[in-house]
Amino acid sequence: MNELKELVDFIEKTKFRSNSLLDAVIQPHSQMGKIYRSIATGQVKTDEEILSAFPDILGESALMTLKSRLKNRLCDMVFLLDFREEKNPDRQTAFIDCTTKWSSAMILISKNIRSVGIKQIENLLRHTQDFEFTELSMNIVRTLQLYYSTSNIDTKKYEKLDETYEELEATWHAERKAEKLYSDLMMQHVNVRSDKESSVEKAKEYFMSIEPDMKRFSSFKVQFFGRMIEALMYDCRNDYIGMEKVCSDAIEFFAGKKYRSEMVQQAFYYNLITCCLYTRQFGKLDTYAYQILALLEHNSFNWFRVQEILLLAALHTEEYDEAFEILQKVQNNPYLASQPPQINELWKIFEAYLWYLVTIKKVNLSEAEKQQNNFRINRFVNDVPLLSKDKGGMNVSVLIIQFLFFVAQKKADECESRIDAMNKYCSRYLSDPNSLRSQYFFKMLIQIPQSDFNLKQIRLKTEKYYAQLLNTPWHVVNQHREVEVIPYENLWLLVLESLQTQSSTSSSREPVPIYKGQRLTA
Repeated sequence: MNELKELVDFIEKTKFRSNSLLDAVIQPHSQMGKIYRSIATGQVKTDEEILSAFPDILGESALMTLKSRLKNRLCDMVFLLDFREEKNPDRQTAFIDCTTKWSSAMILISKNIRSVGIKQIENLLRHTQDFEFTELSMNIVRTLQLYYSTSNIDTKKYEKLDETYEELEATWHAERKAEKLYSDLMMQHVNVRSDKESSVEKAKEYFMSIEPDMKRFSSFKVQFFGRMIEALMYDCRNDYIGMEKVCSDAIEFFAGKKYRSEMVQQAFYYNLITCCLYTRQFGKLDTYAYQILALLEHNSFNWFRVQEILLLAALHTEEYDEAFEILQKVQNNPYLASQPPQINELWKIFEAYLWYLVTIKKVNLSEAEKQQNNFRINRFVNDVPLLSKDKGGMNVSVLIIQFLFFVAQKKADECESRIDAMNKYCSRYLSDPNSLRSQYFFKMLIQIPQSDFNLKQIRLKTEKYYAQLLNTPWHVVNQHREVEVIPYENLWLLVLESLQTQSSTSSSREPVPIYKGQRLTA
C-alpha cells in the first residue's frame, strides 16, 4: 500500500492533475479510478478501508489484482511526463529527460527509421556530455560507431567517436571505482555504530586510492563520491574544521558546473550541519538545516536524516519540548514506515528517551497527551532488534534507557538485578578508549542501586566519574553521535534531579547534587 500511495502522491504533483490525460489513462468511474481518487484525497489508507468504501470490489484477491494493475498503469504514465516543463531543472531531471530521448531514438532505430533516430542521439550526445552522464554517453557513442562503420560508412566520424569512447571509458572506470569505494565504506559505517575507529583507516585508504583520479577527472561522480569519502575521513578523525572545509569546497566546486544538482546540496549541507552539531554552532546548524529542508520531499530518506540532527541539537541545548515536537512530526509522517529498518529503530530509541523526559517531567504535556502515549519500555527491546546487536554502539543507548526507566519507576529490584550484567558488559564491550564515556556512565548508573538510592552516597561514589566525563568531551571520542542521545553530563544531572524529586520522604531535604563543572549546552 505504501508503494501505491507514493506513486499516487507523485502523479498528483505533476501536470496530469490539471489536464485530461489522467482521466484518459485511468477512467474516473472505473474501480481503478475510484481507488486512485480515494487514495489521492486521503479518504482511505489501508486495504480494509478500501474494501469498506467500495463493496463492489469482491474480496481481497480482487483488490490485490486492481492495486497491481493500478500500480503498473501509474508506472507507465511516468514515461508520458515532460520533465522539461519543470522550472530550473537540475541534473537528475536532465537524466530522466535524456534517458527518455535515448529510449525513443532507439525505438526508431530498431524500426529501421535510422536517419531520424541517429540525428536524435547525435544531438543528445552533446547534452549527455554536458551533464556528465558518462555511461549513457558511452551507449550513444557505441551506437553511432556501429552506424558509421556499417550502415553509413564514415571513417573520420568513426575514428573521432573511437577517441571519445576511450576518454569516456577511462572516466567511467574512475567513476565506478569511486562509487564502489564509497558504497563499501558506508556499508560498514552505517551498520556498525560502536566506534568510528574502524572506519578511519579504511576511509584514509580509500581516499588515497581515489585521490589521483580526482586530480585527473572532473566528472560529477568521481568528484562527488571522492569528496564524500574525504569528508567521512575527517568525520572519523573528529576533525570537524577539516570536514567543514571539504564540504564548503565541494559546494563551491559543483556551483561552477553547467548544471545544478540538489543531491550535491543535500549531501554536503547535511555534512555541514553535522559539523555544526559537533562544534556547537547551533545558529549555523539551523540555517543550513532549513536550507536543506526546502529542497526535500517529506518522503525522502534525507528528510528523516536532517530531522535526526535537529532533534539531537534540541536535546544538546536542553530544548526538550522542541525535541518532542520533532519526534511527533517524524512519527506522524506516513513515510517513516517505509524507511530502512535502521532508521526506524533509531527513531524508536529517540522515542524512548523523549518519553523518559516526559516521565521525569522535563517535557510539558497535557494529561490528554500523556494518555495517548502507547510507549512501553518492556516491549521496547523487541522494537530494535538490529541496533541491539551493535553491542559497543547503539545497544549502549538501549541498555541505558531501560535502566533509567527502572530508576524513574522506583523498580529497585530490576536495577539491582542488572548490576552484574552491566559490569560484565563494561569489561567486554566498553573497554577500549573510544567507549570511555559510556564506561564511565555505566559505572555511575550502577552506583544508584549499590547506594540504595541514597543521593548523598550516589554523589560521593560518582563524583570522580562525572569529572572524567567532563574531561572527555563527547565530540572527541570515536563513537557515533547517536550513541549519546542526550550527552551523559546532562543526562546524569537529570537522573539526580529526578531522584531528588522521588526522595520526598527525606527529612534532610538534600539539595540537588550538582558537581563541579557544567552541563553541555550551547
